[in-house]
Amino acid sequence: MYKSFLWVCMFISSCSDDAILSEPVVGNTQTDMEILSRFIDVNLATNEYYINGNKKTRVSSYVTGSDWRDLEKVSPVNLEKCKNNLAVLNAEVARAIADPEIAYMVFSVNGKTLVKKLRDTDLEFASSQNLNASTKAISYSLNVNGGSDTSTGKFKDASRTIRMNVNLHVNVKSNYYYFQISSPNANTSSSSPQSVVFSGTEPLWNNSFTWTANGDAQGSDGLFSWEFKSKGSTPDFGHIAQCTFSY
Repeated sequence: MYKSFLWVCMFISSCSDDAILSEPVVGNTQTDMEILSRFIDVNLATNEYYINGNKKTRVSSYVTGSDWRDLEKVSPVNLEKCKNNLAVLNAEVARAIADPEIAYMVFSVNGKTLVKKLRDTDLEFASSQNLNASTKAISYSLNVNGGSDTSTGKFKDASRTIRMNVNLHVNVKSNYYYFQISSPNANTSSSSPQSVVFSGTEPLWNNSFTWTANGDAQGSDGLFSWEFKSKGSTPDFGHIAQCTFSY
């Protein structure tokens, strides 16, 4: 009887050990995602985010290969989760690429912010040098919220070029995001693409941009008509970013 009891206990213990060994190791999700974010890159030919295992992420990587060793330790579960997130983001980017209203796409990955012109448009949009907020006279602001549209309202100014700073919400910086900013009055034709899509997996490394209206959009009063609109998509709820505009 005693031996039978021991045998049952050993059998249960063995089954428990096998179950533990068969379960995937999840690891620390936040740590793994921080490691993976160092290796996320973008292919501008295909407009896709992907995990680049050959990427030199930091100066130390050239010498010690420490980041690669960290990458090898990432949990398969968290690696798959990251790949799924990138697949969702890439699907959103693909829809933007096909949308005739989208003029420019902003890609942001570890260490760089890239602006790609998608199609001909009356307006000019470009990345510019980051400036300290104290040096600029902020005139208008625009909140970007998931699942909703907002607007600065219409205004006029003699400036043909408007500077925009984009400040992502702290919770968004550690996840992927996708939102749209448009400037319909900067065009001379209503059929001209008027929107810029922002996408990324980390903070905007350069968060300062310029919008330049078509010269023919200047009114007889010498002023340009402006209005900026936002459309938040991912995350689909909550505060995504705040845009501030200055002359």
